[in-house]
Amino acid sequence: MLTSNEPIRLWIDTDTSGLFWSGLDCDDDLAVLAALSLHKRQILHLDGISICGGNAPLSHTWQDIHALWEHADGFQITNVQPVKGYGRRSMQVAVGWLRWYNKIRQDGMDSEDASTAIIERSRDKSLDPAHILMLGPPTNLAKAIDSGLLDQAGVSHVYLMGGELTQQTLDLNFRTDRASARTIIESNIPTTIIPIQTCAQTIVTKSYLERLDCPSMAACAILPKMNQQIKLMPRFVNQAVKKRCSLGEDYGPWMPSPNLDKGFIPWDLVALLAITHEEEFLKWKYHGVSIPTCDDHIGEPCNSTMIVSEDLGETFDGRDWSGVVRIPHKVRNEEQLLDLMFALLNEVPAISVHPPAMFWGFYGEILLSICLCITIVLIRYMKKV
Repeated sequence: MLTSNEPIRLWIDTDTSGLFWSGLDCDDDLAVLAALSLHKRQILHLDGISICGGNAPLSHTWQDIHALWEHADGFQITNVQPVKGYGRRSMQVAVGWLRWYNKIRQDGMDSEDASTAIIERSRDKSLDPAHILMLGPPTNLAKAIDSGLLDQAGVSHVYLMGGELTQQTLDLNFRTDRASARTIIESNIPTTIIPIQTCAQTIVTKSYLERLDCPSMAACAILPKMNQQIKLMPRFVNQAVKKRCSLGEDYGPWMPSPNLDKGFIPWDLVALLAITHEEEFLKWKYHGVSIPTCDDHIGEPCNSTMIVSEDLGETFDGRDWSGVVRIPHKVRNEEQLLDLMFALLNEVPAISVHPPAMFWGFYGEILLSICLCITIVLIRYMKKV
């Protein structure tokens, strides 16, 4: 638990895709902007930001963060530039259609820069140990741990946006690289997970978008994607989430937002605020958890589950964190948490009232392929005529 009045030294690892129509969500971008606001408030000090693949291919997330960082003048605020990490080439893509797409259109080349930067930060004795927030697949940090070069004493706490508490299919972050999630959880680094059940207690609806001071705020660039998410997520994601929160008292105290059918879950904003505003969450508990290994002939992600094996209660001696995580089970007040989120988003102005254009992503490739097929059919038809 955080007790110091000093700014929290924070490193964020993320898979931003909110400026891509084909990106799977937009909350990574929103969390980055909220972190800039918290940096300005001196609640946290953003030590670094690294990029991975996940919601979109690394080639897209890398392009996204540069457009967002420039639009929000991120370097001027933090004196930090994003560093590139690992993408889907080094992950076990769990969703069938994403795996299919990845075979046809392989992701861009991985980079060791993010893991190297995390290692260097952990070994910098001139700074207090860092908190590391993993908002996408946790590959970059796991690679740093596996290298044997990470100074674990230089990492105060790891926060993973991911996990599922009822032994059903995991969230996309953990499913995309279960092996890396296992590496982190089995390490002796203090770890908190912000799972599906906690995040589902907060929903962004259309009325909250109207609170943004547009076009002057950087978050306004994400409005097209937020509107898309409000339309699509209730149908394609939230119904499955609702079932995970309604399995009875044998599983937990979770009550999903009553607006689950009306908007999108701001997953990564919830995770960020679980670090900086712990008082907005209740029922913090320690749990024994494990991510079962897969048979060698099957390989990851096999059954895509995580086992929550033991409730250790509200206190923990902290002597051995291997296989132990801390979890906030309940959002204190959904409306207050949303108010805080949008207050933060309204504190990061854009460098221009003209936002960067949305990228088509693989939608453009699909459209081009369709046009090409139609052209071929027409040419053949004309030859017959």
